[in-house]
Amino acid sequence: MTPHPGLQQVLARQWHGFSTTLPGGLAIALITPEGAYFASTLDGATADSHFRAASTTKTFTAAAIMLLQQRGLLRIDDVLTAMIPGTTRPYLPATASYAIPHQDRITIRQLLSHRAGVFDVGNQDIPATVDAPHAGMRYVDWVEDTRGATHTFTLDELVDVVARHQLVNGPPGEAFRYSNTGYSLLAKMVERVSGKSFAQFVHDEFLMPNGLHDTSFPDDGRGQQLPAPFLEGTTRVGGTLLPTTHFNVSWGVGEGNVVTTPADLAHWFRRLVKGEAGLSAQTVAQMRACEPTGEHHVTYGLGLTCDPAGLGIGHNGGIAGYLTTARHDPATDVTVVIFATLLDADDLMTEALMLYETARQARAVLGY
Repeated sequence: MTPHPGLQQVLARQWHGFSTTLPGGLAIALITPEGAYFASTLDGATADSHFRAASTTKTFTAAAIMLLQQRGLLRIDDVLTAMIPGTTRPYLPATASYAIPHQDRITIRQLLSHRAGVFDVGNQDIPATVDAPHAGMRYVDWVEDTRGATHTFTLDELVDVVARHQLVNGPPGEAFRYSNTGYSLLAKMVERVSGKSFAQFVHDEFLMPNGLHDTSFPDDGRGQQLPAPFLEGTTRVGGTLLPTTHFNVSWGVGEGNVVTTPADLAHWFRRLVKGEAGLSAQTVAQMRACEPTGEHHVTYGLGLTCDPAGLGIGHNGGIAGYLTTARHDPATDVTVVIFATLLDADDLMTEALMLYETARQARAVLGY
């Protein structure tokens, strides 16, 4: 990717306008019909520097499910208790750990579109009324405090929290309710239908065929180190700044554990939305069929969000240390990935809007 002084100026101006006192900075990668460009306010950053791209993971998970449907190995309008086509095995284990509320009414499509009403173990406190030592707490935080920061979370373990306590956010199909745990269920389906681990399936079907050699999905609680070269991240919460670069993301399989680079992530979104990543144009069209969510003018399809502000189709991602926006605009054939190496939990909306505006100004510099 080619450096571009105009992009550098936009990023510097926008970061200065956001904060002159907070650590971190911005990096951006753009792919246009004329070429690929990179700029950053961070010392030593390149298009091949690693960072955590959080919920952009969901686009890989959704693509995996849709690829399996494209091959006739599952049907997204099946309910979760249905049998995998051509087998006598259900999509999810017929065990108490997967007996979540409404499992016989929830469809795979509803999981993909966050309309299944599945309780979100990642983003919600366990209700204080639950008879468990983690009542009133985030389950992941409680586990790491009691069992250690290197505990390897499993899909079975995370879903079991929902099933055991019969936690629910509402009936399926009623409303858009973002759920990381819904994507944990999808990752489990990928494994049961394909016979491979989620990370292996995505590696074989998407990473290698698309040349994404610097992208990975760590699922071992002990594997906390980012590959070199990497960009340091910081989190601000309650006015306190916390270095947050190397940590356990085994809780995020299928929903938020991706480690990647600006170049890789831009190429992924470009190829995915253009129908060049392994999915047919017809399959991608289903993913791009976005509907209103009722949240900040956001529309959402099947693992993809559609941007009414003109940036295109893609996904956001927020995790300790990093905030990311990734989009491909079919109208102009421009792909943009922009991220900050600061997650400002104290003012997240302002930071997110700053990323959008920076992306728009960067496109304008390039004539789009």
